[in-house]
Amino acid sequence: MIKGLRRKLTAFNTAITGAILLGMTLLCLFVSERDTYVRAFQSFSDNLSTAEAYVEGQNRLSITWLQKMEGGGKYYIAIRDGDSPLFSTALSSQRSRLEPEFARARVRARQEFGLSDTRDGSCAFSLSGEEKYYAGVALIPKGGTMLEMTILYPLAALEQSIYRQRVLVALGVALALGLLWVFSWCFTGKLLKPIQENQQRQARFTAAASHELRTPLAAILSAASVMEQAPPEERAHFSGMIQREGQRMTRLIGDLLTLASADSQNWEIHPEKVEPDMLALGAYEAFLPQARDKGLTLTLSLPEGTVPEGCFDKDRISQVLSILLSNAISYTPATGAIGLTLEAKKNTLRFRVSDTGPGVPDGEKQRIFERFYRGEKARPGRTHFGLGLCIGAEIARLHRGKLWVEDNPGGGAVFILELPIS
Repeated sequence: MIKGLRRKLTAFNTAITGAILLGMTLLCLFVSERDTYVRAFQSFSDNLSTAEAYVEGQNRLSITWLQKMEGGGKYYIAIRDGDSPLFSTALSSQRSRLEPEFARARVRARQEFGLSDTRDGSCAFSLSGEEKYYAGVALIPKGGTMLEMTILYPLAALEQSIYRQRVLVALGVALALGLLWVFSWCFTGKLLKPIQENQQRQARFTAAASHELRTPLAAILSAASVMEQAPPEERAHFSGMIQREGQRMTRLIGDLLTLASADSQNWEIHPEKVEPDMLALGAYEAFLPQARDKGLTLTLSLPEGTVPEGCFDKDRISQVLSILLSNAISYTPATGAIGLTLEAKKNTLRFRVSDTGPGVPDGEKQRIFERFYRGEKARPGRTHFGLGLCIGAEIARLHRGKLWVEDNPGGGAVFILELPIS
């Protein structure tokens, strides 16, 4: 599904951006070609005026001048005195094939531009046929007669240059579209990666949740089945088992609903002014009996002097402290020690829960905050579902704080909850 969506997004992005690129390229190419033709025509008109002025000002015209003006084939020039062509030898050997074009140009100059043999004047225009030309006709008074000069500028070289420009632009556009496809493919892949990872996490989450729910449910069904045939004196044992597993399922469902609310961005916190030392003291008193029952030493360390108030949801922060202390009690073997410490920094508060348990390997320090992750070597039983630290990290994030784990210098682990004071 993600791959198909990636291909569609890549194709759509390439098509839309490519269409815009192609449209702008064609527009720029059109403007560029139009300007090229305009400049070429203007240059031709200027050269026509220069040649006209030269012919009018000279007493004698030579073939050398004619060849120089023609520029090696850039222009073709025919000069007539009445009906007789000048330089007839040159014309007969080099221009015979162009005589029909010269004749068409002279006719068009008279018919469309009103050029008359009785007065001087000139005009320049486009001439289309088998080949395209810019044509210019000028009537020049000379020694009591009227010379007629016709100039043809073949556009084949100009059109070939424009064609090469089109080919280069087409290759550039094709290359740009290829690069755009690669960029779009990489960009959409990067864009969809979080969605794909979230989809995979959701799949793993659903599978793990189903497995965790199946275990207590199977125990409940098994106990209920056995209890029907058990003697009255044993039924209390199976009834207690059903209650314990039912409570276990209730806790799991509550944790799942909490994480579901966080995923849907519906998990709200209600910050208020709270005394952090009172929160630490409340958590200490709540877990002191559990620690003593297991033979553990639980200590509380508060900073000297007044601790600044923090603005956060006290119920949620108490929940995080409960998760950390409950895990510490579960992991720490009998006769071990657990410490709850409150530290006040410049702009932050830190709650530290340390234990003398097996600690957390470096390779698991990040993974323990993933959903349903449990370091099996660190747990003597399966009373936890692997959701507590994930919930704690989410609560810290909602408070613009963070939760992480470090090694305890004396052995074990230290979980640190850091919160901004304001």
